Amino acid sequence: MKVTVTLLKPSGKYYTTEEWTVPESVRDTSPMRGSYWRETMGPYDMGHSIDFRRIDGGAVLIDSQEPWGYPHLFPGPGMPGEPPAGLT
Repeated sequence: MKVTVTLLKPSGKYYTTEEWTVPESVRDTSPMRGSYWRETMGPYDMGHSIDFRRIDGGAVLIDSQEPWGYPHLFPGPGMPGEPPAGLT
């Protein structure tokens, strides 16, 4: 399955849209379960897509679409909301 993503320049301006592969499963961790594999549950899991990339460190917007129906923004590095390095 593929979904549409919008790549933004570091300035926040539109760059392009692409079709990315939705990962079937992602590695997750929890205090009770440790490290384990789970099915993809939301657009935030697109950080694990084999197609994930940024334009010079800019943000990535996962557009609102099937199968989730709501968007997700991966801010640029160093911006509020960006997960620690190595998680995306």
